[in-house]
Amino acid sequence: MKKLCGIAFVLVVIGVVSACKEAEPGFSPGAVDSRITGTWRLVERRFQKDSVFSVLTTTPRQRRDSVLVTINGQTVRKDTVINYTDTIFVRRDTSFYTTRRYPALPPQTLTFDPDGKVLAEGSEMTYFYPIRYFRVDSTFEGLGVNLYIYTNRANVSFRQGVAFQRDTLTLLPRCDQPCYLKLTRVR
Repeated sequence: MKKLCGIAFVLVVIGVVSACKEAEPGFSPGAVDSRITGTWRLVERRFQKDSVFSVLTTTPRQRRDSVLVTINGQTVRKDTVINYTDTIFVRRDTSFYTTRRYPALPPQTLTFDPDGKVLAEGSEMTYFYPIRYFRVDSTFEGLGVNLYIYTNRANVSFRQGVAFQRDTLTLLPRCDQPCYLKLTRVR
């Protein structure tokens, strides 16, 4: 009887522990546009390159001052000019946009599955690693893709513009200047 109670206790504990495990809720990204499904290789990217640095600036300055001088036992106040160098650090923002092209090897790919899942591979695609799902969306802003990140028990979306031209997919993230990712269809 004691063994039966012990086994029952262990089973209850295992049941409680497994019930506490956070499971990702079912998520349906909805209908997908067949033009985006498949594997795409990154060939070109235009992006902002941040560069903020400090510059040491020196400026010659003058300061008027008066000095007490003793001449022949008499103290006399003389006006004088003192020269000195003022040194300060000035922060300069030298951000600029750059375009980078990528060779075929090692491949940098994004795969859009027909069931709405996304898979990113390659060292330049780390931005897309946490993205699990997508949905092609056509709204008043034009054709776009909603990308979904599962975080804090919720699917959080963000949108990027999309343009198709033959076997080229262009993703258009939001930024001040025109920035983009050009990908060519692999399969």
